[in-house]
Amino acid sequence: MPLNKDPHNEIIFVVVGVIIVFFVLTGMLVLILLFYQKRKFLNMQRLTTMEKQFNETLLQTQLEIQEQTFKNISQEIHDNIGQTLSFIKLNMNLIDLDKRDIAKDNLAESKTLLTKAIQDLRDLSKMLNTDFINEAGLVNAIDQQLGILRKTGLYKVILDVAGEKEKYPLQSELVVFRIVQELLNNIVKHSEADRINVLMDYRPDKLLIAVGDNGRGFDVANVSNGIGLRNMHSRVALFHGNLDIVSAPGEGTTATIGLPKPK
Repeated sequence: MPLNKDPHNEIIFVVVGVIIVFFVLTGMLVLILLFYQKRKFLNMQRLTTMEKQFNETLLQTQLEIQEQTFKNISQEIHDNIGQTLSFIKLNMNLIDLDKRDIAKDNLAESKTLLTKAIQDLRDLSKMLNTDFINEAGLVNAIDQQLGILRKTGLYKVILDVAGEKEKYPLQSELVVFRIVQELLNNIVKHSEADRINVLMDYRPDKLLIAVGDNGRGFDVANVSNGIGLRNMHSRVALFHGNLDIVSAPGEGTTATIGLPKPK
């Protein structure tokens, strides 16, 4: 005769099975949550470390830029403003009140030189003022730097802007501006050029800034490991950008900065 199943036993078996499945699923869920929390913690830790490294690198870059800027300003004060003030002093010493016409000319020339010295000081103050870049914009800040070179009469300077101008983060614009300053300073000191072209091309995915001259050029391979170039490369790399320099002896130089549009 077939054995009759005890309904009571079947119910107990089902209940036990449900309880086991419940604890297994609960345990799996707890493990998944723990794994997720661990990964979340590790990701947050990694992001915090990356942010700390970025801030430290950015601070070091800002200090390097600041030091270079102070050197440029010191040289500008010595070579231009200091020389202008020396001419004013010389003119004042030559003034002879008994010779009114000559004294009048000396005073007029001194007034012109003094106006130039004041304007040069204003230009230098803008070089130091990061608010100027934020308020005036990168294009105007670079054009102001080119204006200083135009006033010397030694260079034909052209600035072309393509595309629709966009505002990039201030930190990246400041770093790019200082690099352009350094490139222009190198042209003045080393290139023996009389023509400078700057192109700012605002593209949908990035900003390209090309700084070119018609100077004597150089062999890029021989100077690619120089401290100045390495610093410029590392600065723009902070913002996932790049710096390419094309030059050859007797063929001028073009430096192109590529700055990706921030997402």
